[in-house]
Amino acid sequence: MNGTQSARGQSAEAGHGSDGHDDASGGHESASEGDFVTVLKKLHPATIHFPIALFLMAALTELFVMAGRGAAAEPAVRVLIYGGAAGAVVAALFGWIHTGVWFGGDTVMQLHRWNGMLITALGLALAALAYRPREGRALLRSGLFAMAALILLQGFLGGELAHGPDHLGLSWI
Repeated sequence: MNGTQSARGQSAEAGHGSDGHDDASGGHESASEGDFVTVLKKLHPATIHFPIALFLMAALTELFVMAGRGAAAEPAVRVLIYGGAAGAVVAALFGWIHTGVWFGGDTVMQLHRWNGMLITALGLALAALAYRPREGRALLRSGLFAMAALILLQGFLGGELAHGPDHLGLSWI
């Protein structure tokens, strides 16, 4: 560590804060560093959107299946879940790379970290359920709709970390 960097790797001159939340490598290092790990740390925000979209579309498509208007869409739900689960593993991995194996942080950071792990585990469980025949559909549906709720919470928590406390004017944390 050189004299211009803090313990968290932030440049002292940059002045990038985390708006009240513990900094989890939130300071954006300059691209001129060229460090491979630095690039990997920046990939978490880029990798989260794909599994979010896939899981939410799986839940929406499953609603059509439940309404009796999309029985032919059941294979699509399965594929969306598989893709969402794979993407969730990648996003969680990059989340841990982004923060490092660091268990500190304030309440928002802790909730975001462990809710992300819950989403990843639930995604893998949903992928296993989706592989089963149709009779396991009730459990799949319950998990899928719980996943949608967890994703909405995770998005809020991520926004709190990225944009500061009370970024939507409804912070309860």
